[in-house]
Amino acid sequence: MKNSSKYILGAILVIIGILTISGNIGILSFSWLLNLTWPMMFIAISFFFFLGYLSKRPYGAGLLVPAGILLTLGGTFLLGEIFSYGLVWPAFIAAPAVGLLLLYLFGDRSPGLLVPIGILFTIAGTCFFSELLNLWGVLWPGFIIAPAVGLFLLYIAGSRQPGLLIPIFILTGIAVVFFSIGTFSFFGKYFKYVVGGALVIAGISTILKKPSSRKYDDHNHY
Repeated sequence: MKNSSKYILGAILVIIGILTISGNIGILSFSWLLNLTWPMMFIAISFFFFLGYLSKRPYGAGLLVPAGILLTLGGTFLLGEIFSYGLVWPAFIAAPAVGLLLLYLFGDRSPGLLVPIGILFTIAGTCFFSELLNLWGVLWPGFIIAPAVGLFLLYIAGSRQPGLLIPIFILTGIAVVFFSIGTFSFFGKYFKYVVGGALVIAGISTILKKPSSRKYDDHNHY
């Protein structure tokens, strides 16, 4: 454990030193390098928690919770500093779910952990796709269905208690209703353009359509 910590700490110092030298000689902007360095601290600390778990395995699975959270936060901050936080910020919501998922996978697999895991991942996914597609008005019912996802995972992994299906179906039904309303409202704005385009295409097709040979012969006969 001490040797592993020594190597990690040494590697971090080497990386920071290289980045500092690069910034001073003008290869890269020092301020930009600094913005990349501080998220790495989260990732480095998460490695210590991972090492703590590995040294106590199969015990110490609880260390995976902060390890997963810090690793996700560090990666999110790093991507946000390099690119933009516009699409990556939902990962902040998913960070606790990552830690709990690691605890579930490598711990005692308690089904109760799947409830917050399902809720947080569903909320994060809803935020991500709403931000990506700019469809908050359509996809917001994902927040309603999030508890249903968590309860459904509990139902699948647990003892399959029938009582869990009641809130699952209720929440899912409400979410589907609001999603349908939002979808019709969204596409309703473009309905007139769709109808107009279809009529234009139908009109052009009618004009360009060649008469059948039978109709052409009947016309010549008269």
